Amino acid sequence: MMIQRSCTVLALLFLMAVWGCGYHLPGGEGDRLPGGVRVIYIALFDNRTSEPFLENLVSNAVIQRFSRALNVEVVEDPKAAEAILSGTVSAYRSSASAYSGREDDITEYRTSITCQAVLRAVDDNRVLWKGSASWSDEYQASLNRGLEESGEAISQQEISVRLADELFNRITANF
Repeated sequence: MMIQRSCTVLALLFLMAVWGCGYHLPGGEGDRLPGGVRVIYIALFDNRTSEPFLENLVSNAVIQRFSRALNVEVVEDPKAAEAILSGTVSAYRSSASAYSGREDDITEYRTSITCQAVLRAVDDNRVLWKGSASWSDEYQASLNRGLEESGEAISQQEISVRLADELFNRITANF
C-alpha cells in the first residue's frame, strides 16, 4: 500500500515537472508559433552557396513540415499571413570523410548544410524568432560518378528534411 502511494506521488510529480517546463509531444497541440501566430507564409529561401537548387529543397521541406502542424496554417499569399518565415541557405559542404586502407581511396563523403531563418510579424515587421540550424549526412563513394551524384542528392534531400524539423522545433519550442 505504501509502495503504491509512493509510485503515485512520484508519477504526479513527474507529470507536473514535465507540464511545468512546457514540454509537449511533437505534432501536438503544443506546436504554437511565437506571438500567437497561426497563419504563415514561407518565402523561398535564398541560396548563398555555389550548389544549385538547395534553396528549393530546403524551402519545400520547411513548407511540408509546417503544413503538418496542427496549429499552423501555411498560405500561398503573404498578404493573407500573420507572419512571414524567410531564410537563407548559407553554407554547403561535401567532403571525403572515410578512406580505405589501400591507396587512401575515398569510401564515404559527408555533406553539411547550414541555414538561417527569421520569422517576422506582418503587421509591424518585428522579429518573432531568429536562428540557424545545421545538419550533416553521409553517403557512399562510388567509382560510378552517376551513383555518387545520386547518393549526394539523396543526402541533400535527407538533410533538408532534418533541417526543416530542426527549424520547426526551435521556432515552436516554449521552454
